[in-house]
Amino acid sequence: MTLAELLVTMTILGLVIVVVTGMFIRSSRLESRTVRRAEMQAATRQALALFTTELRQAGADPRNPPAGVVAIVSADSTVIRVRADLNGDGTLQTSEPSEDVTYQWNAGTKVVTRDPGAGASPILRNVTLMRLTYFDSANQQILPMPLSTANAARVTSIRLRLTSEHRDSAPLALDTRITLRNR
Repeated sequence: MTLAELLVTMTILGLVIVVVTGMFIRSSRLESRTVRRAEMQAATRQALALFTTELRQAGADPRNPPAGVVAIVSADSTVIRVRADLNGDGTLQTSEPSEDVTYQWNAGTKVVTRDPGAGASPILRNVTLMRLTYFDSANQQILPMPLSTANAARVTSIRLRLTSEHRDSAPLALDTRITLRNR
């Protein structure tokens, strides 16, 4: 083998290593973006499931005769406070599982919090939009915001729009309509 053949072989081998390394780096970056996107989707869907469950239960009052638990205590486009006497004991507990819960989105911090009465805790971060829209039994939007006590009593369904994102991925936008079961 001559020196020229050795140099050509090493050059070709070097080019192959550069190409393979580049492919490996791109593949690794794509995988980490995919993992972050999947984690963001899972966290968003989990928060949405909790939110939906507690909103559907709003106004639950299994006592006989019912005492008339106020389902929606206060509401506007980014904050909602709901109540339900889930165990039928006549008192609203604020220890978990709480029967008096407030959800709130802070646009500045991009965080959705859940406050069961013992202090707010973040349930979802990197939220760029959260909008609550309220509807009556005729499917008409209820305005103005914040809802008055009388208008809150008319709510039979709530539209929740939620957009979360991560720096490496496209935004995840979820839009759902939640029907209050106890209306």
